[in-house]
Amino acid sequence: MVAQRICEGAARPSAKTSVDSLMRYHHGATDEACQDGKPLKIMAMSGPYTTSDSLDYEPLLDALNQIREDRPDVVIMTGPFVDMRQPDIASGNIFLEFEDGGGKMNVTCEALFVNKVAAVIESLYEEDPTMRTQFILVPSLDDAVAEFVYPQPPLSDRLKKPKVMKLPGAEGIEYGTLGLQHIETAGRGDERGFKRVHCVSNPCTLQINEVIVGVTSTDAMLHISTDETNANLEPGSRLSRIAQHLLQQRSYYPLFPPPAAQTMATNVDLAHMNEWSMPCQPDLLIIPSKLTTFAKKVLDHSVVVNPGMLTRGSTGGTYAIMDVHPMKRDMLESAGADIKMENSLPDRVRVDIKRI
Repeated sequence: MVAQRICEGAARPSAKTSVDSLMRYHHGATDEACQDGKPLKIMAMSGPYTTSDSLDYEPLLDALNQIREDRPDVVIMTGPFVDMRQPDIASGNIFLEFEDGGGKMNVTCEALFVNKVAAVIESLYEEDPTMRTQFILVPSLDDAVAEFVYPQPPLSDRLKKPKVMKLPGAEGIEYGTLGLQHIETAGRGDERGFKRVHCVSNPCTLQINEVIVGVTSTDAMLHISTDETNANLEPGSRLSRIAQHLLQQRSYYPLFPPPAAQTMATNVDLAHMNEWSMPCQPDLLIIPSKLTTFAKKVLDHSVVVNPGMLTRGSTGGTYAIMDVHPMKRDMLESAGADIKMENSLPDRVRVDIKRI
């Protein structure tokens, strides 16, 4: 038997949006969470967020300084937030310094997340309560504070009602929580406003205004690259080809079984395999990978972005900034309000991959 040709899968239909909704998203007032004719700015970054020789989380602090400056509308952060492969975390040598400089305390992974991730995000809103940036947190299989199974549920508190320590030197410290609830009240007091932090599953499909965004923190690109066989590809097209597999097979993880290498261990729960299928072809697919960073148009309707890792070993890494420009007002006004249009993201997005 000789194969004559390869019958590839077909991606799901891409999303369409009514002209009325596009007009509201793109040219509505900013106080209604619309763009007012300005670009929608999305920042994407992936853990680890601290270097292999430190638990100071300096790359994350640098990234948050960039957020203060750029003020993106949405920041998509994929784990690991507390990396199980980091030597100090793997050995249990997790120490936090007291604020008054009076020594160190050995703490849990949960407490490390509270103090090094949740607290620094909270500080952004304490300094400027008017900041309208929203954070989306996606767990990773390497996260010490998340479930080790794919698909992964969102990050959540271990206890429904956090408790307070009563140990000498640790009075008032909460446990059983990730501390994300304090971000919602930072700088607001008793006032209510938009939700600042959204904890979502891995993988997940999101809608930001009209833009459909697919995200997974699992390095499916690297896993596919170890098993894929190809020949006679155009120079520079290999990464696009790998990304194409996800869209054509309508899956955030189109592999079974996962690679056998210990560094690529993926605990896949086949009973929930529908949870990693794509409901539609995403306009923007964010898939952090150890492979070369890139941003490419794939299958006409999608832009696939690998922002890289914020930390690489003992040095800083990369992150991505995406500016999604609005459609022109006169073009929308000339179309019927009930007509549904392609989102056409590749034609109006700029992606910059920057080094931290």
